[in-house]
Amino acid sequence: MTEPIVHRKLVKFQKVDGKTAEVQAVYEDSLSSGSSVGTVVAFHGSPGSHKDFKFIRQKLDAMGVRFIGINYPGFKQTEGYAGQDHSNEERQSYTNAFLKDMSLSGKVIFLAHSRGCENALMTATTFPATGLVMMNPVGLRLHKSLRPLSRYQRLESVYNMLPKFLGDAMIYKMYHSFGLKVQDGEEAINALRSVIRCGLDKTLPYIQKLQEQDTKNFIIFAGRDIIVEEEIIFESLKEYKDLEHFVGQNRTDKIRMSNFQDYEDYIPSEDFSKILKTFDSGKGASVFVKNNKHYQNKARADLVAEVVRKILDLDTVKKNKL
Repeated sequence: MTEPIVHRKLVKFQKVDGKTAEVQAVYEDSLSSGSSVGTVVAFHGSPGSHKDFKFIRQKLDAMGVRFIGINYPGFKQTEGYAGQDHSNEERQSYTNAFLKDMSLSGKVIFLAHSRGCENALMTATTFPATGLVMMNPVGLRLHKSLRPLSRYQRLESVYNMLPKFLGDAMIYKMYHSFGLKVQDGEEAINALRSVIRCGLDKTLPYIQKLQEQDTKNFIIFAGRDIIVEEEIIFESLKEYKDLEHFVGQNRTDKIRMSNFQDYEDYIPSEDFSKILKTFDSGKGASVFVKNNKHYQNKARADLVAEVVRKILDLDTVKKNKL
C-alpha cells in the first residue's frame, strides 16, 4: 500500500452567515500535474478523511487515474474554523472554492462515502461530471443513527453549554460506544453536527437534476449497515429512474428490477461484467450486498475501481466517435 501524496492550499469561502472563512486545506492529490485517463474526486463521511479511500486509490493508481481526496474542515486533517455551520450550504461553499482552481479538465468522476454522498451529488450537478459513485449513501429520510433527531440536537445543546474539556469527554465516549472511530471530542462533535445537518429529502432536487444529465451513476450499499436501514436506500432508489438494480430476488416488491442476483456476502467476479454492462446503454446500476456493512469503500473497492474504469473508458469511446 503506497502512502498518499498530501498537499496543502489556502481556501477562502463564504459561510452561511455571510462572513468569509479562510482555512489551510489538507488534501490528497496523487497526480497534481493531471491525468489524460481521468480524475476521481472523493468526499469522505462523518467522521472521515481522504484515508477512507486508500483501497480504491491504490487500484486507481495502477490505472493512471488522478485521485483527489477532499478533507472537510474539523476532521483532524483540515482544521475547523470559528462559527463552522456544517450544513450542506456551507460545505458546498467550501467544496466549490476548493475545486475552483484544481484544473479539473477532462473526465471527472465524483466518488463518495456515507455523509459525503450528499455533497458529491450536489457537486455533480454543478461541475461537469462524467460519473457519480456513491457508497453507503444516507437516503432521503431520517435513518436509525439519527432517530430521534431531537435527542442529538439536545446533545449538541448540552455540549455547547459545558466547558469544552467536559463536552469533549462526553461526546468522545458516546462515539466510541457506537463503535465509530474518532481521535478526540472535537472530531466527534464535528461529526455529530454534520450528520444532524444532513439534507436528506432536501437533496431530491439534485437527484432530479442528475437524471437530466448524461452523468453515469453507480450506487452500492449493504444490509448490515449500522448507520442506515436498507429500506431507506431502497426507497431512495425509486428516484433514480434509469438505473438497473442488482439487489436480490427478495426485493422484487420494493423497486422495479431487471436483475436478480442474490449477493449475500460478496459479488462473484463473473458478475462484474453484468453490472458493468449496464453503463453501455443506460445510466448505470445499484448493487445491494445483504451481509456487508457500512464500509463498501473497503469491502467493494475492487468493483468500485472497475466501475470507475468502465465510466472513463466509455467517455473516451464516446468522444472518439464524435
